Amino acid sequence: MNVKEILKQVEKPGRYLGGEWNHIRKNPSRVSAKVALVFPDLYEIGMSYSGQKILYSLLNSHSHILAERVYAPWVDFEQKLHSQNTPLFSLENNIPLQEFDILGFSLLYELNYSNILTILDLGQIPLLSTERNIKFPLIIGGGPAVFNPEPIAEIFDLFLIGDGEEAFIEIVEKFMRLKRECEEKEPILKELIKIKGVYVPSLYRAFKPPKSYLLAVKPVEEAPTKIEKRLFYDFHRAPFPEDVIVPNVQTVFDRVAVEVARGCPQKCRFCQASSIYFPYRVKSPSLVIENTINSLYSTGYEDASLASLSISDYPYLDEVVEYLMDELVERKVSLSLSSLRPKGLSSAVASNIIKVRKTGFTLVPEAGTERLRCVINKRLKDDEIYEASFNAFSQGWRLLKLYFMVGLPTERDEDLKGICRMVEEIIRVGSGVLKSPPRINLSITSFIPKPHTPFQWLNMEEERILIEKHRNIKSNLKKYPFVKFKDNPIKSSVLEAIFSRGDRRLSKPLFRAWRSGARFDSWKDKINFQVWKEAFESEKIDYQLYLAPFSKESLLPWDHIDTGIKKSHLLQELEKALKEESTLSCLENLCGQCQGCLLLPLVEKEFKEAIRIEPKKQHPFGKKTDSVLRYQVFYSKLGRARFLSHLDLANVIQRTLRRGNISVAYSKGFHPKMIISYLPALPLGMEGKAEVFEFKSEYHYDEKEFIHHLNKFFPSGIKFINLRRVKNSEPSFNESINGMVYSCDVNNEEIFRAVEQHRKEEKMRPMDLYEVVKVLVERFLAVNKNESIADIFLDEKKGRLYIYINYPFQNGVRPQKVVEDMFDIKNSVFLMAREEILLKLTSTGDSSI
Repeated sequence: MNVKEILKQVEKPGRYLGGEWNHIRKNPSRVSAKVALVFPDLYEIGMSYSGQKILYSLLNSHSHILAERVYAPWVDFEQKLHSQNTPLFSLENNIPLQEFDILGFSLLYELNYSNILTILDLGQIPLLSTERNIKFPLIIGGGPAVFNPEPIAEIFDLFLIGDGEEAFIEIVEKFMRLKRECEEKEPILKELIKIKGVYVPSLYRAFKPPKSYLLAVKPVEEAPTKIEKRLFYDFHRAPFPEDVIVPNVQTVFDRVAVEVARGCPQKCRFCQASSIYFPYRVKSPSLVIENTINSLYSTGYEDASLASLSISDYPYLDEVVEYLMDELVERKVSLSLSSLRPKGLSSAVASNIIKVRKTGFTLVPEAGTERLRCVINKRLKDDEIYEASFNAFSQGWRLLKLYFMVGLPTERDEDLKGICRMVEEIIRVGSGVLKSPPRINLSITSFIPKPHTPFQWLNMEEERILIEKHRNIKSNLKKYPFVKFKDNPIKSSVLEAIFSRGDRRLSKPLFRAWRSGARFDSWKDKINFQVWKEAFESEKIDYQLYLAPFSKESLLPWDHIDTGIKKSHLLQELEKALKEESTLSCLENLCGQCQGCLLLPLVEKEFKEAIRIEPKKQHPFGKKTDSVLRYQVFYSKLGRARFLSHLDLANVIQRTLRRGNISVAYSKGFHPKMIISYLPALPLGMEGKAEVFEFKSEYHYDEKEFIHHLNKFFPSGIKFINLRRVKNSEPSFNESINGMVYSCDVNNEEIFRAVEQHRKEEKMRPMDLYEVVKVLVERFLAVNKNESIADIFLDEKKGRLYIYINYPFQNGVRPQKVVEDMFDIKNSVFLMAREEILLKLTSTGDSSI
């Protein structure tokens, strides 16, 4: 497959490169099982998902298993693969999807369902389970969305419900053994369903139960009536992949993220995650600290975060943050906390996490009044929100993120006005502390009554009412220019609600919408609800039925999936919600009084572990000096690395310096950054043979030792060439640049075709390739009298055309445009390299670098 040619023609080719730092590339011929871990969204989204990182590390820790990554290609890449009949492939070895034994899809979000079909189609794999025999890969789905898998049940061979750390390995091992023994897929699936947490849709039949307009399912053979979710019991010592892959392009959450707890002890009635990840389990604080520090050393990340559904409930939060910051301050690494509840923000935590730089500060009131927060069991007082805001502003935060929902059960006008009042009060608090208005990022989402929650029987608010509520809030706050709104399209919420509450009938409109162009429906600029509306109408499905209230007596499409929480308990919580009564968290309530779950032995409430840790210590490379030294580093950017943007390249270099423990001078202030100067950016796609950047350090580095040491920490395509100590009195290299030398390969097939075309059209006398090139150069120079172009000449021995351009560039000259105009071709940047930087003469007589 000619991947390189496709990369030249698509947006952000770095998404498809692979070869990142810490990636694992095995020999496919030396393993017995090949697994593709598939994320049905862009690389930038999927590379931020911790679940895939955990499974990637666990699977590859077995010598006989190969695990590689696959992400949904953007529309342009999809079109190129189709036009060239090239199958979608994995990043590590470029293995076509159909050559894997298993495809494991991470299903986080219902709006990714159309991308599942795109991936299978591009992998040249039949879309329906019934159309695939044993010769095709086994298609598995896992993640939060599979707690109602029915809308996509016909696509998947099986689903893994619950935690995957132990179960996925069991599935792979058993499947590969059975595959050697069986010639048909059906007997294999009948054996795989014996693994706890496995749901095989083909062994169940959809039917219409009484008092319901939705389809439920029941087993047709010897399959369990209910699928108990798989739980990883030993989460206290859960493995964390410290050597996570460091992406070459910027991702959504570009940091080390260590999971400190799984599940949530709070009982917010709208929250599906608290049910599907139940029960609450915490990780050893010693292991959290060890994982975080070791992973930072391994990756070179400049940010770390502690992740949990409710980080404030982590019992060791204060101690862990204090211990980590003692280490991170020295390395200029910032720490952020996810899902921090206001009353969980202690002054000690707040003062610690701002020691390096101020990461985002988020408050999630969800509702505008205490009454409505009581309905949803978000036990949070107004005063607590204002106090947390005051604490944040007092510590120097000037930006606050606020999250609210509209369309919640029993919501009234006063609740919507309460959102506006709360925002205004937070502005008042911030202005009093900061002496100027704070910036507010206000996120407003539409409530969806999700499965496995107390609100699953309720309806979703009508779209026209939701539109009006969103408009009202914006209208009342538009007088504050420093309040920025972030809201998801209501059509997206409607579509998400349909598929999260749907049954098996939804597969037909899914297929129809996908064939009509539905892609990346979670992206604002991609969702086209008209396509979906027409698909529902064509299949004679009234999608409004999935948004309506459900009977409490009837079976629901997801009732065969057992989260461990009793359905009777969800009904009790619904009744309490409508009475505006709150419920204590799992950490506060007595299990004997609650009796809402079937997993009592797992609930731990006494946390007394002392922190004992000896993380790997790394000492700075080089020798400490009493002065600040100045260095220039020369490096090459070749091969696939040419597809990295200048910003992504800068991130790669900085993280490489951190991995190598190179001490670099930082800027001062609230957001310290490495002080590094770079050359003018290379165009995306052009190679660089003599690139350079400059930094300062208080350490002395030997040139050979520095180069040998750092090159061990680079991803493929980038290599340090040499190090030069620079006198502090010398001007910066940007001030010293006199010109730049670029080259292109005239023996390239594209240029050869262009030269032949010129020869034919102009009926030139017989002459070889180089003679024609010389004619074209002379012609170009005669017409283009640009003072920036110092010279152009052909080196016949090397087969390269060299272009000397004075710096700074004048009259908009660009080296790639010179080549394009000369040969009348496009995308010449992929044929070119920056060869050399010419400097003004120095006292030593040097004139180039």
